[in-house]
Amino acid sequence: MLNAVLFDLDNTLIDRDQAFRDCVCHHFGDPAVRAELFRLDSGGHGDREGLFCAWWRHTGASMNQVILGRLIAERIRPDCGLLNALRVLSQTLKLGIITNGGSEIQRRKFCAAGLSEVIPHECVWVSAEVGMEKPDPAIFIFASQSLGVNPGNCLYLGDHEPDDLAGAVAAGMQARLVGAVLDAERLNVVMAQEPMP
Repeated sequence: MLNAVLFDLDNTLIDRDQAFRDCVCHHFGDPAVRAELFRLDSGGHGDREGLFCAWWRHTGASMNQVILGRLIAERIRPDCGLLNALRVLSQTLKLGIITNGGSEIQRRKFCAAGLSEVIPHECVWVSAEVGMEKPDPAIFIFASQSLGVNPGNCLYLGDHEPDDLAGAVAAGMQARLVGAVLDAERLNVVMAQEPMP
């Protein structure tokens, strides 16, 4: 029986990659530079130091995870359809978010997307705050215990197989990978699918 749905944040509930692309296109006109930065970023899983060095090399301005996170958060907007679908889901299931990253930036993105209207702040587990990060099963177990739900009665939805699927399954949760950032329609489709074994 399913009692809770837990989500990844970046590229699952928010389009982090589109926000990053918008940010790069705003700051850089040269297509070769843009391509270099997209490659180094690799969907947020790439070479952070290489990305920051390249940014500095092309602009002369320093860059770090906090500055980049703020630039990305500024470009995130609420998806009203998704928020409504989450509200409907929250009427029968507990909802939460498990995300890797720094506290300030992940919570800034969470609020910018309007998710704080649907998911309580205390149901967002950020790796920097809890001292564990995906794919460690411990962060998934910690979240389910915080909700008062057995891991086997939780479904985890994420976009990154090594962190999201592997960690959730190792924790005993049901898990599904999303093929694209969720909107209302995709959320309904994903919820109707069979969980990954």
